[in-house]
Amino acid sequence: MQSLFDELSATYDLSRVNFFGQIARTLIEYARVRQGATVLDVGCGAGAALIPASEAVGATGHVVGIDFALGMVERARRTVSDQALENVQVLVGDAECPPTEQRSVDVIVSSLVLFFLPNIDDAFEAYARTLVAGGTLAFSTFAGDDDWTPLDKIVATFARPPSQALPDTWFKTPSAIQATLEAHRFHNVSIHDITHQVQFPDISTFHEWNWSTGWRAAWSAIPPEHRETALAAVNNHLRNLQAQRGSLRLDTAVRYTRAEAT
Repeated sequence: MQSLFDELSATYDLSRVNFFGQIARTLIEYARVRQGATVLDVGCGAGAALIPASEAVGATGHVVGIDFALGMVERARRTVSDQALENVQVLVGDAECPPTEQRSVDVIVSSLVLFFLPNIDDAFEAYARTLVAGGTLAFSTFAGDDDWTPLDKIVATFARPPSQALPDTWFKTPSAIQATLEAHRFHNVSIHDITHQVQFPDISTFHEWNWSTGWRAAWSAIPPEHRETALAAVNNHLRNLQAQRGSLRLDTAVRYTRAEAT
């Protein structure tokens, strides 16, 4: 996974598509970040959440972004420099074991990252230790059953079958999320689904953006001899969607979770 995001870092989120930005901004609002707070952004990527977090904490607050992919850290640092975010720093760090001291952070946020972690229990234990008593953990995951669902199915039809059965996921349902968090001593869990409308100017831009994200792994799992057929199937679906709506809009269901540390 680290090598994938290092590979993606050169083009990640550079298109005209407002996908990660609107989700990250909503997450910061959902986290109720206050002026003067210390915020840790876990898996900061190119820095989509760093900008709204910086605005929310103000001049008296501090934001730290961490990512395990050096290429993403370099991209985020450029974002910080370009936006003159004086209250933000970006470090190389492991989302399952962030380089922070105990009880040193008011808010931990993570935008569309935690479902990638192989050891989520280790991560939640680390976050529980890092947050001050009453501190906030807020993160986003995909809620499913949206316009991406048929695209997932089309691509999966042509991909190589997984080497082993995928386990049940902790983020699959709100009840599973809540149970997992409560097992790590988080309480006052709040979960809310929001559908974001993501506009693509055309199908070519969709594929340019798609290839610059974690979707590249899904496309790479398709044997080369089947990729042209898979691409045609996806394009046909997108053209039909575009004809129905008058524009290429993908409704994206995102699940926002907020919980309080003990």
